[in-house]
Amino acid sequence: EVQRPALRLLRKMETFSQRLDANYRLNGRKATLQDLAEATQPSPDLFKYLESISEFKVFSKNHILFQQGDPIRRLYILRTGWAHLTTGSAAGEERFLGPIHCLGVEGITRDGVWGETCTLLGRAEVLEKSLAKLRQNPEFREAALLAFGKVSGKQPELRAKTSLPVIQAQQRLIETGLVDGTNLLLMDMEMCVRCGNCSLACHKVHGQSRLVRRGIHVERPTSIAKVSKPQSLLSPSVCMHCQDPECLTGCPTGAIQRLAGGQVDIDPKTCIGCGDCATQCPYNAISMVPRKRAAETAEGWIGFWKLAPEPLPAAVEQTDELLAVKCNLCAGTGLNPVGSQEPAYSCEENCPTGALLRVNPHIYFKEVGNIENLISRDTTHGIARRVSHRDRLKQAMHGIGLLVTLALTGLTLLGIANYGLAKPLISTWLNIRWMTGLVGLIGIAGVMAYPVRRQVYRRRAGPLRYWLLLHGYLGVIAGIVLLLHGGNGSGGLLTTLLMISFDLVIATGIFGIATYYFIPRLLTRIEEQPLLMEDLVARRDELRQEIAVTLAALPETGRTLIQRHVAAKLFSLAYLFRQYLRKQSLDGQITVAVSSITAYSSGFTSDEQAKLMEASEKLAILRRVEGLVYLHKGLKLWLLPHVLMTSLMLALMLVHIIQVVYFAVR
Repeated sequence: EVQRPALRLLRKMETFSQRLDANYRLNGRKATLQDLAEATQPSPDLFKYLESISEFKVFSKNHILFQQGDPIRRLYILRTGWAHLTTGSAAGEERFLGPIHCLGVEGITRDGVWGETCTLLGRAEVLEKSLAKLRQNPEFREAALLAFGKVSGKQPELRAKTSLPVIQAQQRLIETGLVDGTNLLLMDMEMCVRCGNCSLACHKVHGQSRLVRRGIHVERPTSIAKVSKPQSLLSPSVCMHCQDPECLTGCPTGAIQRLAGGQVDIDPKTCIGCGDCATQCPYNAISMVPRKRAAETAEGWIGFWKLAPEPLPAAVEQTDELLAVKCNLCAGTGLNPVGSQEPAYSCEENCPTGALLRVNPHIYFKEVGNIENLISRDTTHGIARRVSHRDRLKQAMHGIGLLVTLALTGLTLLGIANYGLAKPLISTWLNIRWMTGLVGLIGIAGVMAYPVRRQVYRRRAGPLRYWLLLHGYLGVIAGIVLLLHGGNGSGGLLTTLLMISFDLVIATGIFGIATYYFIPRLLTRIEEQPLLMEDLVARRDELRQEIAVTLAALPETGRTLIQRHVAAKLFSLAYLFRQYLRKQSLDGQITVAVSSITAYSSGFTSDEQAKLMEASEKLAILRRVEGLVYLHKGLKLWLLPHVLMTSLMLALMLVHIIQVVYFAVR
């Protein structure tokens, strides 16, 4: 092992630098041919010959490897990186290729010209072979054609016309670098309820959150074979443990290392707090915090009953005694004790809906996997094992929950039909009413296990999404059984209040389930970029100030015109609901707002007309922002009534149990 700072010093020696470069190219050539051999299985003689005529090169981003119409003189094998191939046709056909693909196979047997222009989308390692030398040896020419044809970029499945949404998704994923991560954190925005529990869990485990819910937004088709519903994904600003991390290569002290588990982490003893890694990370995944704050730990059970949210930490203003921190895949924490086989991550474990997962991008993104010949079987990186948001265990739990609910409901109804509620079964007091009461009590106890589980962040307690599912089904079971437990009569005042509170708990819970299902999907449909609530509120206040300034510059007739023909329409309740029910882009909404004022602006000066258009445009944006704010607030609208009704129900139930036991003993 040679630390990078030492390596940088050694490279200043000309002889050492030349030797290092030669060895790097030699190893790159051998590694590329070995990968090729796995895919094509050439003969040993052909392998040696190809090695003798090959040259390993490294190219930078936007390098043009060849241009359409140029003669094909070289064979190219893309070892790492991505290639963008375009034609000059009117249709503007384009496609992408990844490792390991061969370009120029058609030039092995005959002269030809390139039919496409190839541009490299980032740093790329390429193995070049001289076609003139390959043609000189007829013995290997046909064998080479057969071998390279298996990984040719002109294979029928790669040449097939790809839909525009798939091409756009490929381009977005490659250009943003998401496919170059080994352990990528993804949020499915149709499942995300914007609770922030992932960031809170990170804070609880590490003392400061290393997950920011802002990042790279990708919209992709869920299927590459046919036109499908787009999936909205957000990759938050958190470390994705890149294959070639810029933070690691740029650290002046070697504090950033790839550890035995494959994760990239920072050694706090070696970090000098220079901030180079934070400025070089293209994903804003590294934060600089005071060493004192980094040493702090989050509170344990002290804040269990706290209702007010925790205040945001103060901004870092000091310039010395800083420490770089980032996601380390929760290594060395209680979530991953020594000897644990399956990795666990606090953010993923504490997502209540399963919207947030750490995935292997090469397998998760099928539109990228289908343009790679060899998917990396790397064991030196911390590659995520999840490859899909589809959760089979959750689906199985749904099936089991439905069966148990139906079975217990059927058994309860059967028992009431045969024995009634008060008829003794085994002893004088054991009857259906007591049995249903006990089953309901057990169900409620299970329901209350969910808020207890929500406070467990630093050790494994099972993914929160399964606890939430169990919470829901136990609540339904307890509700049905206790409803039958009450019988025909409402009982006394206490019992009546208890049943009413229980009904309200169930009603608010069902409303919450519906809210968690529909509102994220509405948000995803009308927002063009996932935004946090604080971002929306800040933008709303900014727009209101800008609109006030614009209107103040207009004459009274202009302000009246805006009020009657733009504001009255945009800020009506009907228009608000139309935003939710009818998909319309923000540009379309702005066009409608501006067109509604255009017909009445002829009597104004050109400057006043421009301000009328500006005010109309900003009002349309403001209405869209307010619509998103209302949806964000709607996600939490049910929570306070649900908690209050649950607290009241538990208090009344405790009194009811004491009363029943007292009279039973008497």
